[in-house]
Amino acid sequence: MAAITHRGITYTLSAGTPTMNLDLQLQGGVDQDETLWLDGQATAGYPGNLDGFQATNTQVAARHNPRMIMLSLAADVSEAATLTLSGECSKIISCVAQRADATANIAIVKTSDLVLTFDMEATADGTTDDLTAMELWLMVV
Repeated sequence: MAAITHRGITYTLSAGTPTMNLDLQLQGGVDQDETLWLDGQATAGYPGNLDGFQATNTQVAARHNPRMIMLSLAADVSEAATLTLSGECSKIISCVAQRADATANIAIVKTSDLVLTFDMEATADGTTDDLTAMELWLMVV
């Protein structure tokens, strides 16, 4: 079982090795790694000597911005392999896979909010359980 963690989300693949290619937060204007805006401006120099605005977000643990993620899955991913996400995400909204082999077929079943199960065939007739490497695009929140 191989796992990687990137920007707070852990990707655990039951067979094979995932590689992170892209993690794009789908929110304009705020860098997801920047939290300075939460500090407010409670300083003596605030205009009119008023108490500074001290923003807080009490629901940080329950809310996640949508993210577009692209993973490469190595050729050693096996039939019925699972990809499990954990950490700073609550649901896989959608997934799309692209394979390197033109004859291979990939079916992905979302078996729970954060688990994908792969059904992979190396041939178009579905007789051989095998697969070359694939790119997996995920939309998560």
